[in-house]
Amino acid sequence: MVQKKTENPLKVVLNTHRVSYVHIKEPSSFEEDGEKKYDTTFLIEKDSPDVDKIKAAIKAAYSANKESMFKGLPITSPKLWNPLRDGDEWLEEHPEAKEYEGCYFLKAASKSQPKAFDTDKQEIIDLDEVYSGCYCRGVIVCYPFNNKSKGFGFYLNSLMKMKDGERLGGFEADPDDYDEEEDLL
Repeated sequence: MVQKKTENPLKVVLNTHRVSYVHIKEPSSFEEDGEKKYDTTFLIEKDSPDVDKIKAAIKAAYSANKESMFKGLPITSPKLWNPLRDGDEWLEEHPEAKEYEGCYFLKAASKSQPKAFDTDKQEIIDLDEVYSGCYCRGVIVCYPFNNKSKGFGFYLNSLMKMKDGERLGGFEADPDDYDEEEDLL
């Protein structure tokens, strides 16, 4: 008899979504002196069933910590960071980020390097195979925080690359850029 895993209300197993800002080979930080972490951002279609799963995990983290960490602030308070962000609003400020249209986006991060798997559940050794623009599933876990600010975040446990996609954030190399060298002498 197979024993069913105990359900963790904070754990979310995501369906396939496009990923952006993938940093799973080396940790990164946006701040020069900031703590470096492994992370990726999931672009989640607004009609995806994963949206409800993410909201349920946030609600579970809130319910368990409403009084102790959040001093009764309502879950909808603008004082609480919500990691599930609206891509259409992001697009208004970043018009070049067309891939965010019609999506929510969620960044998940970890201090330890997450595992990456292929569709055969084999570990991916060359982590360059998982890049911004490909499509992945993910296992993420919600956590509450109360330090400089308050709210919720998601740990990045693992990724499963499902398929390739058009790379994001880079430029295509064009050999025609190297036509003839100008005689500068």
